[in-house]
Amino acid sequence: MRGMLLSFSDPVAGMVPSLVPFQYNPAEVTRVLRVQSGTSGGSGLRVGGPPVESYTLKIELDALDAIDKPITGALGIGPLLATIEGLLEPGGGGLAALVGAVAGALGGGGGGAPPVPAPSLPLVVLAWSLERIVPVRVDSCTIHETGFDALLQPVQATVDLSLTVLRGRDLSEDMKLATVLATAYQAVRTASATVGIAQGVELML
Repeated sequence: MRGMLLSFSDPVAGMVPSLVPFQYNPAEVTRVLRVQSGTSGGSGLRVGGPPVESYTLKIELDALDAIDKPITGALGIGPLLATIEGLLEPGGGGLAALVGAVAGALGGGGGGAPPVPAPSLPLVVLAWSLERIVPVRVDSCTIHETGFDALLQPVQATVDLSLTVLRGRDLSEDMKLATVLATAYQAVRTASATVGIAQGVELML
């Protein structure tokens, strides 16, 4: 089973995702949960909401393992790197983003034109095991290109990704699939924590 990222360029209407499968599953996945500070004064246990959860992981790409394939053989891993970079571009960085930019430019001239909505990142779903299928926001992407072909196209690279888990309250009402995934993700964690009580006793015996 391979982990992957599913990117929905249109967070509301996009129902057909573009896939970024992990060529090799990362050897390490780091999760950080940070408590949200509450209001000053009063109980030191009061918080502003549930913890913010983030993932960091490194994925490896190697065109040499698929050099006989038509796209990889001709272009290296450049197209897949561009797809990953698009996860940080409003509208996914493709045709939709271009159309949005043109609409924004035309709507910025006044004359009673309707306001242009704020740019929105593509909805991304991290699929990492059956228990971890969750909507996320890609916060940062660091690409290390470590090998090139004769045309200086990248053929080997590692990509460091930082992701923030989105909860139901972070999603609009139109994002029904993402809301279901977010709710299920938290429900699985709650159920697992219940089993963890018994496991704690088991490990003590």
